[in-house]
Amino acid sequence: MKRTILVAAVMAVAGLVWLAIGGGTAQAATTALAAKPTETSAKKKKKVAAAAVATTATPAAAAVPALGVQMHAMWEMYWNGQTPNAMFEKHLNALAANKVQVVRVDMGWSASQPTPAAPSVDSWHNKRLSIAIDRIRAKGMKVFITAHQSPDWSRPGTGSNLMQFPTDPNSIKPWMTFLAKNYGSRIAGIEVWNEPNLVEFTGVADPALRVKKFVAVLKASYAAIKAGNKSVPVIFGGTAQTDDVFIKQAYADGAKGAFDIMAVHPYQGNQTKAPESTDIVGKSRITNMPAIIAAMKANGDQAKPIWWTEFGTSVHSNAGITQPWLFGVASDAIAGDYMVRSFKLAAARYPQVKVGTIYTAYRPSAGISAHQYGYRLLDADGTVHAQLTMLKKMRDTTPSR
Repeated sequence: MKRTILVAAVMAVAGLVWLAIGGGTAQAATTALAAKPTETSAKKKKKVAAAAVATTATPAAAAVPALGVQMHAMWEMYWNGQTPNAMFEKHLNALAANKVQVVRVDMGWSASQPTPAAPSVDSWHNKRLSIAIDRIRAKGMKVFITAHQSPDWSRPGTGSNLMQFPTDPNSIKPWMTFLAKNYGSRIAGIEVWNEPNLVEFTGVADPALRVKKFVAVLKASYAAIKAGNKSVPVIFGGTAQTDDVFIKQAYADGAKGAFDIMAVHPYQGNQTKAPESTDIVGKSRITNMPAIIAAMKANGDQAKPIWWTEFGTSVHSNAGITQPWLFGVASDAIAGDYMVRSFKLAAARYPQVKVGTIYTAYRPSAGISAHQYGYRLLDADGTVHAQLTMLKKMRDTTPSR
């Protein structure tokens, strides 16, 4: 009797170890064990010990967030009429070849619905969106849209700044329903606005009013998107940096229930600082992520995923620059190292982060600062910078979420 109990116990342990290293379901383990009744207890003990040693010696690497890259796929630089140009194809091929999994495409409401008339799939801008989505998906990558930039008619008397919120948040509903209904089955989500915590992207100077206006747009958008296609994930407008103060206030103003995925843009306030830096506390460091996670938990959203919908490290000289937020790093290799370490930081500490989206595939140098130009992963001719090569190596050697 004692021997029977001992054998059964050892068999049970062996089954659990087998399950722990990916052997299958509990039912399959039980069936496999029952098929070998003549194996001795001593042999089973040796197998259990060997399996335990092997598991301890070679632990599985923690999964990093899925690799995303921002591509300004709707910008004129990529198009000849309704046809993507050679640069579009070169850049898309480079992203796919370097194992990018998700592409973020920014989409202007002002161009998609320039008048109060219902938006149409036949308009030039919306045709481009459909083509871009299909081209990206054909390369094996997923797409999510960042929807922002209000048309003039939605904010009468406010000037020409299309970055502003609409005067009436409900005016965005027909467009959001249009996006979800016509493109929803081909996309991974719709991000509602870009960096709504900044005056530059909202036109609202007062921080408290800025949050209230964003939440109103978010709630209107959520209802409209679900009306168009209830399966389309709604992504909280990614905040500039890990702005827990803005997110906490958004919850206080009613954001709960108006998004499926939380989003932030975890740029370092001083990009010469490594991702793991804790020299200061607050939104200017990636290591402020626990404050975001705590805010979500306090509001019952701990099960919701978090996406880093935009972040990166700029490469340029800091000569003559005095503002830390405009600092860059000296080389592509340093930038790539910081990017990879950011993904591995998420793997080690922030399992909630499912996607990390690097800014940006490319943008031309004309009319922008060296800091903005320094974010590019590709040159116009498709030349790949070291950052993207290093991210591919990470993908080659590390599982992703």
